[in-house]
Formats: sequence, structure tokens, C-alpha cells
Amino acid sequence: MNEKRHQEVLPPLRDSNKPGDWLSWLTEPLPKQFMLPATGLLIMGLDWLLFSEEAASFGLLIPFTSLVGFALGTYGTYHLQTRYANDRRSVAWLKGLLAGVLVGVPFPLAGTIAGAWIMANSGLASLRWRLLKDRFSRRSSKA
Repeated sequence: MNEKRHQEVLPPLRDSNKPGDWLSWLTEPLPKQFMLPATGLLIMGLDWLLFSEEAASFGLLIPFTSLVGFALGTYGTYHLQTRYANDRRSVAWLKGLLAGVLVGVPFPLAGTIAGAWIMANSGLASLRWRLLKDRFSRRSSKA
């Protein structure tokens, strides 16, 4: 009754020989991750870049910056999601359109909140995985 069951070691989600630097954290997808942390950073950066100086132009450039923000957010997200997250093109375009709308809204708070949510959601999952991986690798090396 008290027999110990054989435990199977799961394969790593990421290459364990690769150094864990910030670039790999930004661009390597994890399971159940909606968008990459790099996509969240892109949305936040474009939002801050395009709409933080609107007061200086008295709001006259809002239509231009909204269109530029929509185009850059859509294309940048599509590129990141297809290249690094290996999303299908249709899924990447939908995510890109969502990001484009969030960046194109002429309020810097919308893209900032969305970008921060994406980074926190995917970043916390990555951090949890790294902490658990280190914890379990130490246990298996002691045994």
C-alpha cells in the first residue's frame, strides 16, 4: 500500500543550456500565454512615444498619431507573434488588430494598462516557471 510510485521527469519548456537572459524572457513563448512580454512592451512603448507629447501640439496631431499608432501596433504585434510565438497568421493578425486598436486610442492610459497587463500576465508565468524549474532541479540533483 505504501509503495512509492515512479515519478517521470517532464521535459523542459525551454532549452536549459541557454542562459536565462532578458531577451529570451521577452521573446520565448510559454504554454497558455496570450501574447509575448515583448508585445506588451511594444504596446506600452508606442503608446508612450506617440501620445505623451500631444499637449505640445494642442491635440492637432491626434488623427495622425492614432493612425500611425494603429499601423505600428498592428504590424509590430503581428511580426512578434508570428516570428517568436509561432502563432498562425490569422491568430497573429487578430492579436495585431487588437494591439493596433489599443495603441491607436488617443489616450496613453489605454495602451499602458493593456501593455502592463500583458507583461505582468506573461512575465509572472515565466517567473513562476523559472522559480519552480530551479527548485525542482535542485531536488533532483540531491536525490
